Amino acid sequence: MWNAGRETSSPGTELSENQAKKEKERLIKELQLITEERNDLRDRLRFLTERSMKNRPHFRPNPYYEDLERMEEAVMSILHNLEMENTEVNENNHKLKKEITFSR
Repeated sequence: MWNAGRETSSPGTELSENQAKKEKERLIKELQLITEERNDLRDRLRFLTERSMKNRPHFRPNPYYEDLERMEEAVMSILHNLEMENTEVNENNHKLKKEITFSR
């Protein structure tokens, strides 16, 4: 009878810990995908840049240079956006880790 007024915190804690673990796993997967995409874009940019340098013997004008510059700007913009998202995801992941540690 004296236990009737008490509430156990374990079901709520387990639920929030499970939710936090799922969210952490989701964020880790998302971070990995974003990192892979960023690395792929860097590789593409490096390939395009190196190729454009090889196609310019003796400073001969390259007719595709302007197109490559536009493509480089677009890729760099995407890369910047991905790096910003990566930073945000890392911060969120860090916050979730703190919450998980705090809830234990």
